[in-house]
Formats: sequence, structure tokens, C-alpha cells
Amino acid sequence: PKVRELLIETAEELNIPYQLEVGEGGTTDATAIHLTKEGVPSGVVSIPTRYIHSPVEVAKLEDIENTIKLLVGVVEKLE
Repeated sequence: PKVRELLIETAEELNIPYQLEVGEGGTTDATAIHLTKEGVPSGVVSIPTRYIHSPVEVAKLEDIENTIKLLVGVVEKLE
């Protein structure tokens, strides 16, 4: 919950639009990290795309820029 709260709080402070969703299919390292039972805080930030993992994958430039802005904002809070 803390990582989720940090991401939401930062997005709202920076006026970055976001949506919460649990993806169906696909995985990340965060999917399996709970198996370590070590209490590793994790969260997943995704950029909406079409045709993912293909030579013609596309994304909206604004979504990419906002994701960068969000992640920079989160890292700055951690410093």
C-alpha cells in the first residue's frame, strides 16, 4: 500500500492523470517478488501501448512524458 500511495500522491501533486488497473496477462518481476517473503515494497507503472513487444509497438508521447515526470517525482521524494 505504501508504494501505491506514493505513486498516487505524486501523480495528484504533479497533476498527472492516472488510472488504477490490475492487468490481465503479462507479468513483471513484481508479480513474483512476494514469493521471497522478505517484505520487498514494489509497484508497477505501465504505459498504455498497442502491439506491445512488436516492431510496431505504439504509445502516446504524452503518456511517456507523464510517466517520466511521475517517476522523477517519486524518486525525488525518496532522496
